[in-house]
Amino acid sequence: INIYRRQFQQMIKKLGIPREVKQDEGRIALIPQHITQFTGLADIFVETQAGLGSGFTDKDYEDAGAKIIHSAEELYEISEIICKVKEPQPQELELLNSSHVLFGYLHLSSNISLTKALLDKKLTGIATEMIMDGKEYPLLIPMSRIAGNLAIQKGMQFLEYSSQGKGVLLSAISGEKNSKVTIIGCGEVGRASIHKSVQIGASVTAIDVNEKTLGDLKNKYGENISTIISGTDEAVNAIRSADLVIGAVLLPGRKPPVVVTEEDISAMEKGTVIVDVAIDQGGCVEGVTSNTHSDPFEIRNGVIVSAIANLPGAVPRTSSIELSTNLQKYVDYLLIENWFDEYKNNESLRPSLQIHNGLLLSEEVADSLSLTLSKLV
Repeated sequence: INIYRRQFQQMIKKLGIPREVKQDEGRIALIPQHITQFTGLADIFVETQAGLGSGFTDKDYEDAGAKIIHSAEELYEISEIICKVKEPQPQELELLNSSHVLFGYLHLSSNISLTKALLDKKLTGIATEMIMDGKEYPLLIPMSRIAGNLAIQKGMQFLEYSSQGKGVLLSAISGEKNSKVTIIGCGEVGRASIHKSVQIGASVTAIDVNEKTLGDLKNKYGENISTIISGTDEAVNAIRSADLVIGAVLLPGRKPPVVVTEEDISAMEKGTVIVDVAIDQGGCVEGVTSNTHSDPFEIRNGVIVSAIANLPGAVPRTSSIELSTNLQKYVDYLLIENWFDEYKNNESLRPSLQIHNGLLLSEEVADSLSLTLSKLV
């Protein structure tokens, strides 16, 4: 496909990979072995030390054919396509302009200030989390699975006495299940958390709105799991009596509903832990605020509430390899001459084309933020 495209490529694209500056973020969008395929299609620029958090050196990128750039300012100035992991931070917004195509996890539905800033820039914003393949989201799935595993791992840590947790070990000792894990939302994050909890030997309760999803989980795990329909008194009791609650609700592209209320938190035992994995989209715990890996939780009424917006950033090497493996195919689309038409007219790519030339093109973002939706003519 690259040979074919080279024959019709009129201009070499310039693709920049900046160093992520969000706090505690060590991921990188493309790893060295995956940029070699773009030789002849693009000049690849990588900001110095951008890959160190994931275990890749500047030399690794140079050997793969990239040019190392020694400042973010220069990288943004010479690049047309900005390929990154997380949404731009304030210092990065200053470097963006109308000629840029911004390609990364944007999660705009929970961030009106960022959305308005990108609209004002009149750039093109592609939210990689919204790229589809059939009914699935191939760039959201691997990060969701990692986040689901980490939610249990972090929850176990926060339950420790040193974190002011209950001092409960999730793992079964002598065959006895002495801990309760309640997982709300049984998509990719929820299923990963369920699987890890069952493996550990916790008493697991899964809550979801979809009876078929719950039935499939029951068939898979049998007596190792209890399933409850969301919104019932039984679901409320399962949330309030748990040692660890995982909020894993996802409405792709939209702000999720609140599924853990302030009243629920008040009814929980002190030292209970809640991990809100939905924080990227605004969170599913009432009153939740975003945390960081360095400052990972707040304590509310004696309950530990953690909402780390870049949870997979805790394991940047694993996350970067998974991300890059799935991302490279969609970067390739950006390097053809008529890439915009490809994204605009392709049913799988169109949902990710969220901002263009001052227009908001995402219905989900417009609804979540009460902004005006535009349409391309």
